[in-house]
Amino acid sequence: MEVYKGKSDFIALCYAQQNRNAAEQIVDRLNQERFRVWTNDRGCNPKKKADAVRLAESRVAVILISKDWIAEEKYTNQLRGAAHIQKQLVLLFLDDTDMSKHEELNLLLNRSVRMMDFKPDAPEDCFSGLLTLDCITDCKMADDEEPDTEKTGIIGFLSRDITDLT
Repeated sequence: MEVYKGKSDFIALCYAQQNRNAAEQIVDRLNQERFRVWTNDRGCNPKKKADAVRLAESRVAVILISKDWIAEEKYTNQLRGAAHIQKQLVLLFLDDTDMSKHEELNLLLNRSVRMMDFKPDAPEDCFSGLLTLDCITDCKMADDEEPDTEKTGIIGFLSRDITDLT
């Protein structure tokens, strides 16, 4: 996955590791459309300093909601962390997860700019709405802008220059 590492307005994509395939599909499409998108192979953990900093620097947090996501606090902390710093949110539901059973999380839903369904087999239904939101379009690269990206995950780690590690 190619992710943004610069400082201009960007999208922070948060997800459960089990939903990495959907996250990769979304990042690839947003990159194709020339949007700046940051995430990592963990899906973003706001309790880790580096992730908290990147989340705070982002223009908007797009969070992939699923049964896997809601099952673990380390993922639901993505929503708590983004809401705590008053980040604009877009929630993409990957399945029929019912957040009403989680009162604390349900109270945070009013922070959402938009909630929409994302079906990996029919992504255009979601992208047609997602790509028109102001908080998303603000993260689009200028025509003459060069992408400031890096690969995430083990491939990204192995492809780094040794000077990046010092």
